[in-house]
Amino acid sequence: MSRRKPPDRIDLPRKESVKRNLSPEPPSEAARTHLAGRAWYKGYGKHKRNPYIWDLDPWHGISADRTFCEDAGFELADKSRIDGLLERGIEAGLFGDLVDQGDPTMLWTIDDNGWIYELRLTTASQAEYHGYPMRPSNVFGQKVVARYRAWLETLPSSHHRAEPQLRRALHGASSRYR
Repeated sequence: MSRRKPPDRIDLPRKESVKRNLSPEPPSEAARTHLAGRAWYKGYGKHKRNPYIWDLDPWHGISADRTFCEDAGFELADKSRIDGLLERGIEAGLFGDLVDQGDPTMLWTIDDNGWIYELRLTTASQAEYHGYPMRPSNVFGQKVVARYRAWLETLPSSHHRAEPQLRRALHGASSRYR
């Protein structure tokens, strides 16, 4: 029996979900510092085209709207940048409004190329997250961009060396998530 290629996916704008929202106010500096000292990333095969390349088990479920890191240009060679991206999202206060055992259930970050990555809490109380790119058609991206922009405007002058890179990320995300 031969397998047929599934039909192409239609990329419709994703509506906002009550399960996905930014915290009403940016988290305090203490909350950011606390999470930054604990949070870590562990890949998940669901969001990799070739999970074996990443040393991950393949995902065997069905999900019509899953996204792949490779579609956002994030390849195995970029793996060393993950900790910095996770830290960027935490510093920018891109926390979700729901908490599980003291950790936000969702975080977001913006890559240098403007892609927003959504990170979900994988293991409660251990601050372990997995992430994936957010579709440009996802209207929620506009909220993430607005919070990131507000954070960027508050940075002290000591961040000026990193600021061009952070501004490029903002510019790319502002263009991609309209």
